[in-house]
Amino acid sequence: MRVFYSHPMKLYGSAAERRSISLIERRFAGCEVVDPSAHKPSVEAGRETEYYLRLVDSCDCLVFSRFFGYVTEGVKPEVDHALSKGMPVYELREGRFITVTGPVKDLPMMERLILRAKGALGIG
Repeated sequence: MRVFYSHPMKLYGSAAERRSISLIERRFAGCEVVDPSAHKPSVEAGRETEYYLRLVDSCDCLVFSRFFGYVTEGVKPEVDHALSKGMPVYELREGRFITVTGPVKDLPMMERLILRAKGALGIG
């Protein structure tokens, strides 16, 4: 079984990322965790999302994490794509796996801009 772990880029390489992957490996014993931080797309600029959606397609389910309680702009398309394909989707929150069956709300633009300005999203 392949499990796509969709999570904010700000968490890439962090202790939080390692803990989450460990929880996924325990919950889905024997699975292969597909971690987008370990995959660098070799596609033309602007087509990175398509690359990651193809990775989602290669998996059996998707687990995602929020950032400051929000689904970030990179995570949302992956979650929505998995849901549109009928794939099982789980939110990993406080060590629990919560089944998700409908669309998720992303981080509102104003809050995204504020967090970016503070450097919290690791962008700019």
